[in-house]
Amino acid sequence: MSRMTELRARRADLLARCAEHRADHARRNAELRPGAAGGGDGAESAERAGARHPLGWIAVLVGLMLVTRAREVLSLLLFMRSAVALGARALQLLRLVGLRTAPRSAGAAATSRAAPAESRPGHG
Repeated sequence: MSRMTELRARRADLLARCAEHRADHARRNAELRPGAAGGGDGAESAERAGARHPLGWIAVLVGLMLVTRAREVLSLLLFMRSAVALGARALQLLRLVGLRTAPRSAGAAATSRAAPAESRPGHG
């Protein structure tokens, strides 16, 4: 076997091993981040992940503090924190209400929706 043929065979073997490793890394990455394997291309997933990265938000806040007054930025930060907390509580409440109303049967839901329409004047 000539040296060139030996090198070509070794190269093909290394490329096959690289492909196996690449597939293994992709599988492991999908296990670690199941949302990233879902719909959308990689660029959209990266943009969404970047928007949630805390260091990015810290950099934005520091930039705002350098450009504007620090007191206004801190007031905005506290307002946003309160709004997020309020939104989280509202979401919990909506989920709780949704869980209470979800187990009703389809027949009970249809009669309860039909009854108020019949009792209103001009409907029925």
